[in-house]
Amino acid sequence: MSPEECLALAERYRKLLDTATDPFTRYHLEAMERSYRVLADSERAVRRSRRIVDALDELGNDDEEKTVAEVKAGS
Repeated sequence: MSPEECLALAERYRKLLDTATDPFTRYHLEAMERSYRVLADSERAVRRSRRIVDALDELGNDDEEKTVAEVKAGS
């Protein structure tokens, strides 16, 4: 699931929250919205780390310390 899909679902739960009246439903809709936002953030972090690992692999292991600093500067 992409971060965009997760954010779309989070937004859907937020909109449903506006129509919920009982505390039980509101609690669970809030939990679902929060969960999908965390999932979107996590997916973005995983994708970013994959790019960093790929960049390090391209540069080789000899210059690993130097390349980490270069990758951080490029983010």
